[in-house]
Amino acid sequence: MPLTSFPNSNHSAAVTAHAGTVLRGLQALTYNQPVTARRITEVLCIPGPAVRAIIHHLRTEGHPIGSSGKGYWYARRPGELGATIEHLEQRIRSMSAAANGLRKAFDG
Repeated sequence: MPLTSFPNSNHSAAVTAHAGTVLRGLQALTYNQPVTARRITEVLCIPGPAVRAIIHHLRTEGHPIGSSGKGYWYARRPGELGATIEHLEQRIRSMSAAANGLRKAFDG
């Protein structure tokens, strides 16, 4: 595939169509019973990036969705989100370091 023919990566249609379904499904799950992104993609027939966009959307609306290598769940206690929050904050720091590197790319 030529670099100019990437498919549209805007997943707003998937968010609109499936956010409610994903939320209801996650609300039935717990820290000890997560669901994998792969399972969500299989059930809803949507790509992984769309699942991540839905999770991002739900989190920005204030839904306490935790995640780990085992999958996603709806947190019942603040302590269930500690590792998720730390992971997100680490990603922020990593992206900031990459942005700073790009700023330096053409400096003297």
